[in-house]
Amino acid sequence: MQPIKVLRYGAILALIFWLASVGQGWAAPLTQDRVWMISYPQDGSTISGVVAIQGTATHPSFVSYGILYASGDTVTGSTLWRQDDPIIWNNQTMVVNGTLATWDTTTVPNGKYVLALVVYEVGNETPNVYFVQNLTVQNEPATPTPEPTPEATPTEIGVTPLPPEGAVPIAPTIEQPPTATPRPTPTLSPGATSVPNDTGEDETPKTIISIDAVKEAFKTGAQLAIMLYVIGGLYVAVKAAVRYALRLQRKNQGR
Repeated sequence: MQPIKVLRYGAILALIFWLASVGQGWAAPLTQDRVWMISYPQDGSTISGVVAIQGTATHPSFVSYGILYASGDTVTGSTLWRQDDPIIWNNQTMVVNGTLATWDTTTVPNGKYVLALVVYEVGNETPNVYFVQNLTVQNEPATPTPEPTPEATPTEIGVTPLPPEGAVPIAPTIEQPPTATPRPTPTLSPGATSVPNDTGEDETPKTIISIDAVKEAFKTGAQLAIMLYVIGGLYVAVKAAVRYALRLQRKNQGR
């Protein structure tokens, strides 16, 4: 029997569960050769790791049994059973008070789950079902193993290896950086206009301004201003003459 058949008869499973829940007080006990039940884990259990599911799956017309799981704390008509990933399926060997299957709960997220033991018999496509509800899967998160850090050797951290036992340690020689010789500050004598540089050539100090250069710059600026003024005047005169010529032309055309 394939897992798809459980989906086909999902409504029948829900009906069986309802009849089993309301009829526990008056239903006749199963005969010894007609038992399907899970003794461990029981309702409300908390499980982790690889769990050995204990119980019994027998029937005079036994065909096979399987165990499905689903998320949720109780079984309802809309419970979505993991039929594509059953805990065990189509096991054709009956089990009496033994291990029905092993479930590796580390392959599912922590949370609430329900189980269904499904037993098929000859000539009946509607299976016999036993439910375990309100199971809590609680696995500790895996702790990554830290990789060992290699220890640094003395040469890696700049430490001189210790001398052999009994040897007199020799103080290391520490070389000091050469002391820079200060350069002489050139002195500008009164009336001087330049100081010698490193090559022996005269270099005019940047703080001395030539009066002659200032006068020459002022003279050049005045000449440039006068030239711009004359050019501006010529431009205005030419513009006025052009306008006057245009007015005369329009008057002559009007006659």
